[in-house]
Amino acid sequence: MIIVAGLLVLGGLGLFVGGVLTGMTALYWACVGVCVLAAVLLFLARRGMAAPAEPVPAAPTPPARAATEPARRPATTEAPTGRHAGNGAAAAPPAEPVLPATPAAPVSAPPPASSSQRADEGEPPVEEVEVTDLLLVVDLKDEVLVVDEHPRYHVPGCAALTGREVVPIPVDEARADGFTPCGTCRPDATLAEGVRARRRG
Repeated sequence: MIIVAGLLVLGGLGLFVGGVLTGMTALYWACVGVCVLAAVLLFLARRGMAAPAEPVPAAPTPPARAATEPARRPATTEAPTGRHAGNGAAAAPPAEPVLPATPAAPVSAPPPASSSQRADEGEPPVEEVEVTDLLLVVDLKDEVLVVDEHPRYHVPGCAALTGREVVPIPVDEARADGFTPCGTCRPDATLAEGVRARRRG
C-alpha cells in the first residue's frame, strides 16, 4: 500500500508539472485529488501496521491495615479510687497532637503570548487561498497595498485600510517579505480572477 501511495505521489507531481506547463486548471485539480488519495492510503497503511498496545497489569492491592494489625482497645478513663484518688479531681484527657499547616501550592503565571500572536491581535483573518489561485499569483508583479507594522496585504477599497497610510508594493515582494493575504478583501482571489480575465481576453 505504501508503494501504491508513492506511485500516486509521483503521478501527482507529473500532473502538477503538466498543469504549470499547459496552464490547464483540470490538471491542478487532478494533482490535488491524487495527493489526497495518496495521503489516505498512507494513513490506512500506518493504522494497519500499528500493533495493539498490551494491557498494563494492575498493581496488587495492599491488604487492609485493619486486617493485619490487632484491634486497639479504646482507652477508658476511670475515676481514681481509694488513696490514689487524691483530692477527687478527674484525670485530664491527653492532648491531641497538632498537625503542621500544609503550605499552599504556588500559582504559576500564564505563559506570555508569542510575538506572532501579539502581531495578529486586531488584524483581519488570513485569506484561505485555493491551490489554483496561489499558482497564478505567486509570481505576479501586480501591486497590492500594505501598512507598516501590520502583517496583511490588501487590494484597494479594503475596509481594514480605513484611516491608515498604505504603501503599494508588488504582490511577489509582499509575500517574500512575510506579508499574508487579507481575509476581508481576498487579494489573492481577486488577482487570480484578473489573470484569468486577461487570458480569456
